[in-house]
Amino acid sequence: MQFIIIFLAVFFLPSICSAATIEITDSRATPEYWISRNVNGDKVLLTPEKIALFNAQILAKDNFSADLANLNEKVSAIEVNNAIKEVEGDDYNKTHRAVIDMPMRYAVTTRRGNIRVLPQPWNGDKYDDFQGSAIDPAEAVAVFCESPDGQFVFVRSRYYMGWLNKSDLAFTDRKTWLSYVNPQDFLVVTANKKIIEIGKQALLFQMGAIIPIVNPNDQDDIWIARLPVSVNGQLAEVKVNIAMNDKDVNKGFLACTENNFIRQAFKFLGDEYGWGGLNDSVDCSAFMQDVYHSMGIKIPRDTGNQRSFMPIWAVFNNVNNAERWDIVSRAPIGSLFHKPGHVMMKLGNDAEGRPLIIHAASSYIDNDNGKVYIRKVIVSDLHYRGGSIETIDALTDIVFYGD
Repeated sequence: MQFIIIFLAVFFLPSICSAATIEITDSRATPEYWISRNVNGDKVLLTPEKIALFNAQILAKDNFSADLANLNEKVSAIEVNNAIKEVEGDDYNKTHRAVIDMPMRYAVTTRRGNIRVLPQPWNGDKYDDFQGSAIDPAEAVAVFCESPDGQFVFVRSRYYMGWLNKSDLAFTDRKTWLSYVNPQDFLVVTANKKIIEIGKQALLFQMGAIIPIVNPNDQDDIWIARLPVSVNGQLAEVKVNIAMNDKDVNKGFLACTENNFIRQAFKFLGDEYGWGGLNDSVDCSAFMQDVYHSMGIKIPRDTGNQRSFMPIWAVFNNVNNAERWDIVSRAPIGSLFHKPGHVMMKLGNDAEGRPLIIHAASSYIDNDNGKVYIRKVIVSDLHYRGGSIETIDALTDIVFYGD
């Protein structure tokens, strides 16, 4: 087995290194290629019960994720300051701190927003260091304090915490808020993006987003979505009809299968790279998170937390090149490959036995042109270089939820 892998690596290396781009654009860049080769691709890998157990384990480890319904209703200034300091790090500014103990406030996002490391608006830079993550509409957040100018509030969402523009929120009572934290009936966005119009406003939801719905009762061809709007800063709702045959959503989460990992990942193919969710898109870790979320698997938002808190499938300590190729060839479909600062998803092994990945790539190193910004979701192999060595030799670990 190792002899075959070594031979393939050496045989294909010259043609790949001389290519104009690392992006693969032939039939292997289609979901049909991989699904047609996967005879057990629709087998359920994790039941809802096992997913719930996995999510609870992640929640217990990841400080940036939160079980919103069980947060203390009153938080101390010390707790708030510690949370802010964890987000801001070296940029921590004591003027942001809460000076008194206060009750938690309840709010719901009324549009897609940016969760920021500091209470500052996006500066327009594609790689703004103060961008933490994007957040979808209809997401419940716990509000702990305001910035000195009152423009931003420090929030915890189910997947992240940081500073959010106050204008992206509508405040409400706890009971209504809990109906967004744990909606009884909901749709899951299964497209890479879903636009829903409310009057003149277009709400953008990304894959994995949850849209609360009202029980359709006697209507058998539509779902009635509950969408939040702000009226003078307070939560109101509008009802929007969504056709039951709408392919962009699903009633509840998709089944966790290898083919669904493939199908969902390919829906982002060609999308722009969006650092921290900027430009209404995904970066490498948000891409992985959205795909997993569409199946109800709540992996952490950031690359570092994904590799720290998800189950380890393989670690590349003291492993030579031939052994690396053997390991990645045996890795499961849907597993996540990590190297410093980047994460990729395994699609499978192609007809020649080469393991291929799909990822939101920012840049790579070209022998002739130096650093090339590709900035989109692509299919590639593991020969490409993001630095001085090929990606195969830069891998640190593989994480996966299964056995």
